[in-house]
Amino acid sequence: MKRRITALLSLAVLFCISTSAQIIYKVEGNGLKNPSYIFGTHHLAPLSVIDEVPGCRDAYKSASQVVGEIDMTVNQMELASKIQRYMIAPADSTLSRVISPEDFGRISEEFRKWAPMPGMELQMLEGMKPMVITAMVSVEMVKQKLPGYNQTEQLDTYFQLQGKATGKEVIGLETPEYQAELLYCSEPISKQAEALVELLDNPVENVEKSQKLNDAYLAQDIDGLFELTKDENKDSYAFMELLINKRNADWISKLPEIFNAAPTFVAVGALHLPGEKGVIEGLRKAGYTVTAIKNK
Repeated sequence: MKRRITALLSLAVLFCISTSAQIIYKVEGNGLKNPSYIFGTHHLAPLSVIDEVPGCRDAYKSASQVVGEIDMTVNQMELASKIQRYMIAPADSTLSRVISPEDFGRISEEFRKWAPMPGMELQMLEGMKPMVITAMVSVEMVKQKLPGYNQTEQLDTYFQLQGKATGKEVIGLETPEYQAELLYCSEPISKQAEALVELLDNPVENVEKSQKLNDAYLAQDIDGLFELTKDENKDSYAFMELLINKRNADWISKLPEIFNAAPTFVAVGALHLPGEKGVIEGLRKAGYTVTAIKNK
């Protein structure tokens, strides 16, 4: 069975606008004194996308608080220490134990092409969960299609750091520990290993699929992005339900109190916005008027 968890986990990112091609929305009504805004991010998108999205900077400037999936303004060493334990495999489930010698030898050769640092070998990551390596390789694959990508300029972090620097309150919808457990512990390690082997056995195919996801985002086509991702993960429905829909429901329950407190700029992954169980539709069902800010 093919498993496509790859680009969705750590990622997704410009110009054939469809009728619903928007990644920024205005939230009004339901007793709000001032509007709030929701912006769909892609973890590998260039900061230049901000100026290509209509009304984004004005919406951001009007907000008193910035909301993200987790608070990225904390000390990065502290953040890393909080999530590290979720990335380590049990002693009986290290890479060479969950991947056959034949597969391990084959994908080790391919891994060298996508390693984030020169000279890094797959065996050096023996104690890491396969999902960690899948995310690492997926990023490197996407970066090849994003020549202007700068890992120090990341949308979610940018909005939060700029907000903190200008006196806006920064709020995380989840804890780093919760997100790390979700990403690295929800799937059995055996399934994570299958996904890693498949990713490295089909690099060209996966780079092409990542490119389609990037193109959909950069076209501001979140519905297209959502459909591509659903198709890629059709064999992982339960995981998709946990990764996207369950979190959406949790965020929708938290956002009204946040909106009532002050005008808010929400910046979360674009995949959380569309769909019947998406944040946009969830807020509409909760009584808000949610409208896309259109290109002029």
